[in-house]
Amino acid sequence: MHEFSICENIIRSAVSELGKVNPPAKKLTKVTVVVGAMHQIVPENLHFAFEVLTRDTLAAGAKLELKPVPITARCLDCGWEGEIRQPLFLCGSCNSGEIELLTGKELYLANLEIEQDDDDEH
Repeated sequence: MHEFSICENIIRSAVSELGKVNPPAKKLTKVTVVVGAMHQIVPENLHFAFEVLTRDTLAAGAKLELKPVPITARCLDCGWEGEIRQPLFLCGSCNSGEIELLTGKELYLANLEIEQDDDDEH
């Protein structure tokens, strides 16, 4: 399950960002991650990894929200743009293999929600 190593990086990045908050965060309540379809992440596995890896941390009990991004491409032959259905990376109009990927490779933290000592949520 590559979801565990991906989740370790997500948590490491989230904790690093928490260190920049002033006043310091009391607790991480929600993590939003944008995930491109090229990563072939199984959401249930990532949620499980998140739950296991955040135990006994500032993120324990936090919600993990995933925002999926489909694979889209532009055909270099006919100019078509649209969603590509895996595993065939062909133009949806002329079936050319000469395509440029536009989306689907994303994997990043989009948002963190925290609880601070003054009980304000951000």
